[in-house]
Amino acid sequence: MGDQKDRFTGGKIPELLDWLGLEDCPDATSKRDRLRGAVEASSDEQVTLGAQQALVVLQLQPAERDDLQELIWAGFPHPDIPARFRRDVARQLDEIELCLDRRGFEESLGEFWRVDEFEFLNFSFTEMSPTLRDKITRHYIDNNDWDAITFFDQLGAFRASSARFVYFLEALASSRVRPDIEAQHKFIEVVNSALLPCGVRFVEAWGDDGYLAPTLECIGSGEQRPPKNLIFASSTKPDLRFSNALDNDIEIVSNADQVLVFDRPINKSGLLWKDLQAWWADTQNLDNEKAKRGLYKRLKNSLPKNSPPQTLAFETFYKTFSADVQNLPALLPEVWFHWDPQTVAQRGKAALLRFRMDFLLLLPGGIRVVIEIDGKHHYSSDDGRAHPKSYSDMMAADRALRLTGYEVYRFGGYELSQSDAEQRLAEFYRALFTRYGLTP
Repeated sequence: MGDQKDRFTGGKIPELLDWLGLEDCPDATSKRDRLRGAVEASSDEQVTLGAQQALVVLQLQPAERDDLQELIWAGFPHPDIPARFRRDVARQLDEIELCLDRRGFEESLGEFWRVDEFEFLNFSFTEMSPTLRDKITRHYIDNNDWDAITFFDQLGAFRASSARFVYFLEALASSRVRPDIEAQHKFIEVVNSALLPCGVRFVEAWGDDGYLAPTLECIGSGEQRPPKNLIFASSTKPDLRFSNALDNDIEIVSNADQVLVFDRPINKSGLLWKDLQAWWADTQNLDNEKAKRGLYKRLKNSLPKNSPPQTLAFETFYKTFSADVQNLPALLPEVWFHWDPQTVAQRGKAALLRFRMDFLLLLPGGIRVVIEIDGKHHYSSDDGRAHPKSYSDMMAADRALRLTGYEVYRFGGYELSQSDAEQRLAEFYRALFTRYGLTP
């Protein structure tokens, strides 16, 4: 930030900081110190959002932009795509047209790659070398001199970070570059075919403009480590502690008899009902049919008696998929602990003990979906008055979960008290599984 001092007068700095959402340090003795102090005085969340905004409002040099992008991307999960599979992607993309919308295509090039840099060819600074954009236009867009492999190689895509490669592919799949749904589907199909061996694929979703807004995610690759421990189905809060500072074993100090602890490895398929049922049958010494009925009853009994919407969410899930539930991820209620290496890496082990989830789904490829049912206590005090702190705490918890790779979906208690609540829930569950190709 301090390097922006020459681009803004002292009078413009407050406006800049307001654009970026950062705190001001008006008592600083220089513009550089004021800008650096603004970063130091701001929260981590403000700095993250400010960095994203800086890419929009600041005129950054390519190297500055790249460094800032990498810093931002480092805070978010993304698939790792080795160079071998990147070349496979480029080889297969040679079969289709990449530049459907020229303006969108060229904008995407400028956002992710250093395509506009040039060098002077003489000491009088009168003759400049062609930029990479010039070369791409001449050899790839206007003519067929380059194949897709050469195009990607010239960009530096095979040597770039996985994040840059991933976001560039997502840009090429977007409606800005491919304003045609059939063309989007074809691009996605080609990329998915190339990335299948490394367990990465496009997940399709609809954008606000009516086109697809696909994202690349790990599906079944096994690269994300499975949870070591899962503590759930307890209507009362257990007292959880790490048994010592070196290992990852969890000690349940109180209410140990009221919680379920799933301590088996969770494979790349996620935690399916059949796996949970097999574990329950073994631990309770039951046959399959008794285990199925007993496990469902045990999970349902853990739900808060004062939250009918939460019970409805649970019952509707298993009613919706009753015939196919064996091969689908189990909806886990009242999750008090989920061993998650990504949270540990970013926030430390103690953060794991502060996450409580109404429901958790562990999907294939390490995808984790949290479903929360919001009652009045999420936004009001015991006397029914609005309570901003409760709402702020809830939002902070959401952000923390999302930043460590969880998807979070919230339902209002009022919404689930309406006559069509069961239908809404069933439609949501089906749409969620459809998104990840899990529809039975």
